[in-house]
Amino acid sequence: MSLKSRLVGTAKRQVKETLRPVLQKAMAPARTSVPASHWRLEEKPGQGLCLEGVPLKELVARWGSPLHVVHLAALRRNAEAFLAVPPGRTGGCEVYYSYKTNPVPGVLSFLHGLGVGAEVISAYELWLALKLGVAPERIVYNGPVKSEASVRESISRGIQLLAANHAEELAVFARLAAELDRRPRVAVRVTANSGWTAQFGTPIAGGAALRAYQQARASKHLDVVGLHAHRGETIRTEGDFTGFVESVLAFTDTLHQELGLDLEVLDLGGSLCTPTVEHIAERDWRLNLTFFRDVPAPDPAASLSIERYVALAVEMVESHYARRGRQRPRIFLEPGRAMTGDTQLLLGRVHALKAGEDRTWAVLDAGINHAECVRNEYHQLFHVDRPDAPASRVYTVVGPICTPGDTLYNAKRLPDLAVGDTLAIMDAGAYFVPFATSFSYPQPAIIALDGGKEQLLRRAETFDDLVTFDAPTAGGAANPKPEAA
Repeated sequence: MSLKSRLVGTAKRQVKETLRPVLQKAMAPARTSVPASHWRLEEKPGQGLCLEGVPLKELVARWGSPLHVVHLAALRRNAEAFLAVPPGRTGGCEVYYSYKTNPVPGVLSFLHGLGVGAEVISAYELWLALKLGVAPERIVYNGPVKSEASVRESISRGIQLLAANHAEELAVFARLAAELDRRPRVAVRVTANSGWTAQFGTPIAGGAALRAYQQARASKHLDVVGLHAHRGETIRTEGDFTGFVESVLAFTDTLHQELGLDLEVLDLGGSLCTPTVEHIAERDWRLNLTFFRDVPAPDPAASLSIERYVALAVEMVESHYARRGRQRPRIFLEPGRAMTGDTQLLLGRVHALKAGEDRTWAVLDAGINHAECVRNEYHQLFHVDRPDAPASRVYTVVGPICTPGDTLYNAKRLPDLAVGDTLAIMDAGAYFVPFATSFSYPQPAIIALDGGKEQLLRRAETFDDLVTFDAPTAGGAANPKPEAA
């Protein structure tokens, strides 16, 4: 490196170091953390953070680290809120949990036991729902890729709703239905004036969705009973939700006027936020990376609650149909992150501490291989052992994978850390498990905590698990041909 380059680098570091304390004080976010009590965590002297009286650091001592912990009481509260009939209403919503969000059989079975159905998007998830004993009439099948075998299975079983992601799927549905001499209950996924489009759904604007319904209704083999609309983009405010629902309800009027179709099912999808998780804005990310400015924490009280979300859905649909003198359809919801996001946490231990010029790197045994979502979402991080100690030191929290991309928190103020300390990443119940990889390290165990009692939901992967499906040598016997799904 040339002398000029070294001088420029030194000058940049000096500017950053000079500006950091000034910007940290002048631009400090109003809220930089969410209290542990929000998740029913409490501190006990000498035991650190505890959940239902159980010290979290003892859980990793018993079950290993990293470790997923599912809080069943929180899961029960969320499910009951989704299933509750809003005050003053004669009925509520029917709820189908999004399997892709946290496909842990123990979690899914618990939800099914509370009366929640299954929303699946793949042949595997359909198989899993049936294997877990979910009745076909409690299954909704969505998704842009449905194998013919799985569509055939859905039609044969008579599932509650088979949704065409795009109009081209309708011909497949009709052909298989004719072969089976069955008439499946079908919906068409539409895209409204907000939310995801691209490969998802058929747009209302321009008339494509109406033409898809005309096509579906023209087939004598399909029983067109529903409409499916999933916003995709996170719903955090009432305005996010009401604008989306209004555009969907307007299209139901079009279906009635143009086709004489009165829907039996109105499926409004999911997308409701986890109140304590929020996408990190580019500006906040850069200020944190460069000047160690704290990333703003979301305000849970400012987010649309489950209770209000359900009440709005029922109120808007019932009022709309009452004004038009038509019978209100069944309302389906497909919550994912709002159901399980804040019911699970990921524990990891500090493996090493590496001192740098302006911060310390805390190297954990859990990284993007287990918590990829943390790279672009706000997730509260707690020091389990000493949660109330002053958060006076800046750490860059990284994982065990040999890449600079394995950075969970660029600059996080924490109490002084020591090797062996336990940290808790909150809100790990949405997309942590399905996005995880076995990149150089096996997957962690998953346990449930209920009434202070621990239950193993999934054992940790072993080294042998990682090579179970591999031939012993390149010249070994070929693996058998997989079954079609």
